[in-house]
Amino acid sequence: MIVNGKKMSLNQNTTVKDLILKLNLNPQTIVVEVNLNIIPKDKYDSTNLHENDKVEIINFVGGG
Repeated sequence: MIVNGKKMSLNQNTTVKDLILKLNLNPQTIVVEVNLNIIPKDKYDSTNLHENDKVEIINFVGGG
């Protein structure tokens, strides 16, 4: 799988939630896109990732 342009290997049956935990990201401050589809936060634990998926994770940063 490709995550933000970098190849990454994950176990079979890995979910979006598993990936977020592995990357130590705060699910409240990110948006996850899998194969050009934005995944709703309430679907993170039920959306499985596959070997050929392209994942983009966008992290919101506050500031002023």
